[in-house]
Amino acid sequence: MLKQQLQFPLYYQAIHEALPDPVLAQYFFKHFPTPQSLHNITAEEEEELIQYDEETFKPLLAAVNLGTIAVRSPHDLYGQAASSTTVGTALIDEFAGEEQEMVVAMCTDVHNKIIATKQLFIGGTSECSTYPNQVFRYALKVGAYGVILAHNHPTGSPTPSTADMIFFKRMEAAGKVIGISLVDALVVGRRDYYSWQEARQEDDVATC
Repeated sequence: MLKQQLQFPLYYQAIHEALPDPVLAQYFFKHFPTPQSLHNITAEEEEELIQYDEETFKPLLAAVNLGTIAVRSPHDLYGQAASSTTVGTALIDEFAGEEQEMVVAMCTDVHNKIIATKQLFIGGTSECSTYPNQVFRYALKVGAYGVILAHNHPTGSPTPSTADMIFFKRMEAAGKVIGISLVDALVVGRRDYYSWQEARQEDDVATC
């Protein structure tokens, strides 16, 4: 347990504050030693906690569930200028705890404001060879001028893979053919994100 405590100090601090009784805290950490284990709590595990000490654990679980709803609720990005920082930061929270790769498309108008957003795929990028067709079909349906694509890395690292970079270039080329620009492509990690356009701008500056 010491290893987890050193790895997740804020988690352990929060639980100790919520459970000042060391016996109850020890019982809780035995079952949920990491934030991820608490995120994946089952109905049976919730019932077991309540049966152990309803007065203590029922309000704690209610707070946990409320926090999960708040964090996972879609951010209101509609009408906002589609900046990499705004979108990337919002999606760090939105993808939090996801164990599968998910792809989200955000469509923009001629003024670069977000007019529509939709989760299109779940699964690894290598499994989805029909991405361009489906992404641009959705973009055309909503009358988009541009598209921002974002997907998460459940490993927590936002570093794009070789497959990611190939995919970004395919999407940019396909967009040029049908007249819809790829505004940006984001890879979202646990605490940070990678922006394809920001990286390209940095490379341009470095070569000047």
